[in-house]
Amino acid sequence: MTRPETIRLELRRYNSEPLFVQNDLVAKLPGLLITQFTLPQTTLPCFPEDSMALRFDFVEEWYSILAFLDRDGNPTGHYRVGMQTPLQNDEGVWTGDDLLLGLEVLPDFHYVVTGEDDFLTAVEDGWMKVFTAAKARESLRGLCAMVDGGSLPQEVMDAVHG
Repeated sequence: MTRPETIRLELRRYNSEPLFVQNDLVAKLPGLLITQFTLPQTTLPCFPEDSMALRFDFVEEWYSILAFLDRDGNPTGHYRVGMQTPLQNDEGVWTGDDLLLGLEVLPDFHYVVTGEDDFLTAVEDGWMKVFTAAKARESLRGLCAMVDGGSLPQEVMDAVHG
């Protein structure tokens, strides 16, 4: 049996070390990387040990989405949306900037916007350019409207709910 292909991702972060991610590739589609990984129990104690997540990196968009699955691979209805710059492939490593804003989406499609204070501080400190901040907000508004309608991007809904 061959080992699955892995995708490496590096996101630069404000006032923090870069986030390095290495996940198993599920699908590589035009403009979309879908990977999976086992949830680290230390960072997400609300999910049982051996729970999984699918990560959807929309390469040319300003966000990524995590879909949380139970031990059996069934969707939990919990999602995490993270704002990030469009990704670039740099010698096999997909790189971008974590833009600090996000959404925690619950099974009933209620959501909470996260990271607002850090986002504002990053803009005020000059780490994030005004154009980048505006694109992050614009994308966040579009995703909020989508979630208000009880959905996420079609690629996510198709992969998670079949």
